[in-house]
Amino acid sequence: MIKFIFILISIFTVGFFIVKDTWMVTLQGFGYELKASVLILIVGAFLLFYLIHLLKKPFGWWGRCQNWFAKRKQDQKEAFLLLALKTVLDKNSESVKQLLKQKNKFFDRKSDENYILEALFNPTPHTFEQLIHRENTELAGIKGLLDYAQEDGNWTEAGRLLQKAAEKYEKEPWVWDSLWTVQILQNDWYEALNTLERLKAQGQVDKAEYAKRKSLLLLKLGRVAEAYKLNPDNQAIILAYARSEPQKADKLIRHLWSKEPCMDAFNIYWQTIATEKPSKQTKAIDKLVRENPKHRLSLWVLIETAIKQESWGPAKGYLSDYLAMYPLTTQIAHLMAEVERQGWHHLEEAQKWELKALEAPSEKGWICSSCGHRTDTWEIVCPACNAFGEVIGK
Repeated sequence: MIKFIFILISIFTVGFFIVKDTWMVTLQGFGYELKASVLILIVGAFLLFYLIHLLKKPFGWWGRCQNWFAKRKQDQKEAFLLLALKTVLDKNSESVKQLLKQKNKFFDRKSDENYILEALFNPTPHTFEQLIHRENTELAGIKGLLDYAQEDGNWTEAGRLLQKAAEKYEKEPWVWDSLWTVQILQNDWYEALNTLERLKAQGQVDKAEYAKRKSLLLLKLGRVAEAYKLNPDNQAIILAYARSEPQKADKLIRHLWSKEPCMDAFNIYWQTIATEKPSKQTKAIDKLVRENPKHRLSLWVLIETAIKQESWGPAKGYLSDYLAMYPLTTQIAHLMAEVERQGWHHLEEAQKWELKALEAPSEKGWICSSCGHRTDTWEIVCPACNAFGEVIGK
């Protein structure tokens, strides 16, 4: 730019000496009269401009003025944004209305900040839709609409939004993690497996968490042997593998019983010895109980075995021992009623236990370790809190 000005000054200076007596104008004002060449005036204007440019460098006054005004405006914007955030957090509706009227003083109507403030003051699907249609605020709009979809339990819409975000913002960590969660809630195991590989590649899951997630997904896909190979200590996987490999069930269930006993494990174990003679059944059950003799379910197994073998005396003795140590449940009350009815033909006592069963709490076999919700069957995702892989047998 400066070189261009120098060229113009040179041209006009040369032109002035060539035609200095032509193109004359007369300037009048305040009682004075001045005759000057048009070329002189133009050259003077360019020289004045150049002088201002030279002064800007050593003294920096122009830049400092611009910076001061810019900083003052920025400080005002920041102060307004902080006030806006505090007002929204305080849920002060009257102040929100006042700030909505004032925001146009600080932000242009079509600026990104203005649309963000609209969504902050008035968070509705419409305001978030407006954010989506602007390049710099699209991701914020997707987040807002995603929250609405999740609150409504609309996982199809949540998945659509996250797919859109993943296509354009693939480096955003939260996008892939949220997409994986939504795919799980939609029972889309194949896509969840692909997304899990993406999470691993981005370093968002460690080795142990990756193994846990992948093995449970493989289990849901029916690839039980692969799941067991990847995660041989998971309770649900061991149970599934024992069902699919009856010849290995004895060893698998006894190993599981030593760590995490559950009634499903006993049911699988009993199927392997159901056709054996009572003496062999008793020996097999004793081997199972010895793996974890102090556990409550080991006593329950003895009760169940005695009833299945119609050994009513030992069954009643085990039940009495159980009730001396643990609270009454619906299941135990039913077992007591069965023993009284089938073993001793005490119909009145059986009826009393049936009535107690109606009042006693039911004990379901599976519980979420995150929220405590109980369920009758294993679930990969807790129905109450959506925790993944936290439902365990008890």
